[in-house]
Amino acid sequence: MKSFPHHVQDRIARLSSYLTDAGVLLRRDTDSAHWHTALRQVRRHLFVPGRAWAEPMDSRPEHLIDLDADADAWWDAVYTNCAIITQRGDGSVDVGDTRAPASSSLSCPHVSMEFLRLLAVENHHHVLEIGTGTGWTAAMLAWRLGEDQVVTMEVDPGVAAAAGNNLSKAGLHSTVLVGDGALGAPDHAPYDRLHVTCGVREIPWAWVAQTRPGGVIVAPYMPAHGQWGEQLHLDILDDGTAVGRFVGGASFMMMRSQRRPSQWPAYSDEGACDDTLLDPRAPYQALAQGFGLALAAHAPTLTITSAGWEQWGPAERVWTLRLRDLKDTRAWALASISPGKSSAEVLQGGGRELWEEFEQAYMEWLRQGRPGRSRYRFTVTPTGQAVWLDQWTVGTLVGRGRM
Repeated sequence: MKSFPHHVQDRIARLSSYLTDAGVLLRRDTDSAHWHTALRQVRRHLFVPGRAWAEPMDSRPEHLIDLDADADAWWDAVYTNCAIITQRGDGSVDVGDTRAPASSSLSCPHVSMEFLRLLAVENHHHVLEIGTGTGWTAAMLAWRLGEDQVVTMEVDPGVAAAAGNNLSKAGLHSTVLVGDGALGAPDHAPYDRLHVTCGVREIPWAWVAQTRPGGVIVAPYMPAHGQWGEQLHLDILDDGTAVGRFVGGASFMMMRSQRRPSQWPAYSDEGACDDTLLDPRAPYQALAQGFGLALAAHAPTLTITSAGWEQWGPAERVWTLRLRDLKDTRAWALASISPGKSSAEVLQGGGRELWEEFEQAYMEWLRQGRPGRSRYRFTVTPTGQAVWLDQWTVGTLVGRGRM
């Protein structure tokens, strides 16, 4: 990487101001002051390759960035609120090939700092990070706590090697491990904090077992429905369980061992057809308002494979919601409504009535008064996990190995 241009400090200052104005970092707050300093000391551009894909978290379009071809655009992406995609298709295709899914990235500063602040680290804390990526958040933690107090784990050997080089360029030398993050890193346990940078729909028990009582796990919880994620804060109890709360929205690439199928079985030829007065757009639009957690509680393996307008004929556009199930992959359902129609058509098959499960979860959420994320709780035990509403569970415990 080239030497630091004079404008870097100005860019860092603007990014720091943005995070303050957005309420991510607070004025006259000791913890925020530490992270403001870390932003100045841990140069973000050292963790971005010369060629990558920028996803601005504003009205700017996604675009390829290339330091040699357009340096200004590259620097703008690095030091503004952009997620930087650094790998697609697990490294099998070029990063600019948007037909392949993103498989590694540097998260946008806004979300990254929200999760780092949610950790509430103290000087003596020992931290395990799951999902090293480019290494920037590991570097931030290493600067804040000391490089010997941070262990970071990455499943992809090539990504891990690049992150190790990035950390070295930044003058930080925390332990970078290669392996399945779902197993944790028992040789370095126990941990005071566990920082997860990939989406999970099931919290691995190893993470709870390797975090000391009173410790904290923060993770992007991505329910099986697959549409919106949540910032999950878990406290580890002295009985070997964990209890958590949801504090905001967050959508991340899934941990590789918990990805949804890339291909589903074909719809069975025979399926039941019915009508419903419930417009499928109503529950879909409510997912981010609390219904997503209700659905995760009532139907923890039900997933939405697509939702939106589809072209069903030369002159027929139909809004369609498609459902599958992660456990029973043969089951399927779709609910569609055409412009001007008063009812939606439901087709389903595979031995399950997925639409009824989806609709019942939505009706129960309405009966409960449309509870938002702040009313839900999350419990993890050695046998599984569950979502709770207020003091009462609203979902069946999801057992280990069932997802």
